[in-house]
Amino acid sequence: MTWCESQFVKFNDKIKLDSGRLERIRGAVQRLEEFCEKDDQLRAAMDGAVFLQGSVATKTVIKPLVDDEFDVDVVYPFKLSVFGEGVTPSGIIEWFLARLRQSDFYKNMLIPRDRCARLDYAGDFHLDVIPATKSVTAHQPYAVPAKDLGSWITNDSEGFATWVAERDSRSGAIDSDGVGRFVRSCRMTKRWRDTKLDPENAPTSILLVTMLGKHDPTIPGYDPPLENPLYPQYKTDVAYLYDMLRLTHSCLRSSRRTAFFHPTILDEDLSRGWDAKNLEYFLEKLQMCINWINVGIYAQDEGESIGHYTNAFGDSFPAS
Repeated sequence: MTWCESQFVKFNDKIKLDSGRLERIRGAVQRLEEFCEKDDQLRAAMDGAVFLQGSVATKTVIKPLVDDEFDVDVVYPFKLSVFGEGVTPSGIIEWFLARLRQSDFYKNMLIPRDRCARLDYAGDFHLDVIPATKSVTAHQPYAVPAKDLGSWITNDSEGFATWVAERDSRSGAIDSDGVGRFVRSCRMTKRWRDTKLDPENAPTSILLVTMLGKHDPTIPGYDPPLENPLYPQYKTDVAYLYDMLRLTHSCLRSSRRTAFFHPTILDEDLSRGWDAKNLEYFLEKLQMCINWINVGIYAQDEGESIGHYTNAFGDSFPAS
């Protein structure tokens, strides 16, 4: 078997978000928090520090292809009680946008959205700032005001990040960045998605990570069982990834819709808008990726194996 472990280390290093961009994100979040502390109304309404959610929070974020901008999600936690009776979700969004317009720095980069305020760091990333409160009983742990719906939606970004971290810890082989095989495999699968799938048919990042995380190869007892599993007998990233992708494909092919539901908001179907046609396209492409990984693993020559892995993941996979 040919694992090409050094190539997979290089692959992860190539696609992960670089330290310079991460530092700029941290700076943008710190600047936002400082502004919220200085603005009297935002400070009075704050219910703790702002915090990251999504791919940056779970460390599954990857570099965009051809230097495209990407979204960074930040939660602004607020106390609903400061607004008094009769406040609406739409009113909360408008209030939040109005506060950001008070900033000379933010007002020219502000893009109003129905559920957040987008701050456009042109040529780099978008900072999507999402107001959220713990004060709505029907939407726990956080309720996000949705102007387009005229109501609240449930958010559990911290719970999702914990769920990802648990799987990553279980996967082992923690690297110098503090991430294990699960997070690295999510990054590699995201690069495959971005390279091989049409954007209109591709699953969102949260849906993709959820599908993968629900088919963890460290957990035995899947039905149907995986044929000829490689992990944990072979403790390599590609063995872990190969088994996880095969489990995911098998279960989705068996119409296991539980794979699409948020792991901590149990009634939230993350595949809404992603229909049977999208799923069939995804499964066809995923099977092709699995097939290429298979021949890469069982190739006798490393150069040949690298060629197969490049076919699986695209030209981002390092040739040497």
